[in-house]
Amino acid sequence: MANITETIPNDTEIEAMVTPRNKRSAEIIERKRQVKRRLDDYLEQAELRKNLDDELF
Repeated sequence: MANITETIPNDTEIEAMVTPRNKRSAEIIERKRQVKRRLDDYLEQAELRKNLDDELF
């Protein structure tokens, strides 16, 4: 029977995976983070509004 092991990357390896290789890549990554942050904020607000509406009725 085969012995399969999974390794979890350490912090250095993770950082190397997400570190941009040039200025354009850094801009793209930052833009994606900003969009994700805005989407998370929007979804959180929508959930709060829904919960408030449920409590009122």
